[in-house]
Amino acid sequence: MAESPRRQEGLQRVQIGLTGVAGVILLVGLANIVIDKARVDDSSTPPPVVATIDANASATAPKEPLAELGVQPAPEPAPVVPDLLPDPNLAKPMDREVQPAQR
Repeated sequence: MAESPRRQEGLQRVQIGLTGVAGVILLVGLANIVIDKARVDDSSTPPPVVATIDANASATAPKEPLAELGVQPAPEPAPVVPDLLPDPNLAKPMDREVQPAQR
């Protein structure tokens, strides 16, 4: 039985259409599985812990609010440690050998 080219073209278009529909159904199904899995994981984790304010702590004002926040005024500059001073021999020329002191 010889099929006409028009009938073959129609069957090919139907096959391509059905393949496309099957692909879309597959993608929607996979997306649904991923979303359901994400919802299950979210419900199994405990809710985040929220800190509560103590009523007694709020009644007394902090004495040093900057110290409690970890921000303090800069201290006075520390004195220079003698070990950190530059070597006095660096000012002398270093291209010649040091001659011993004459007596």
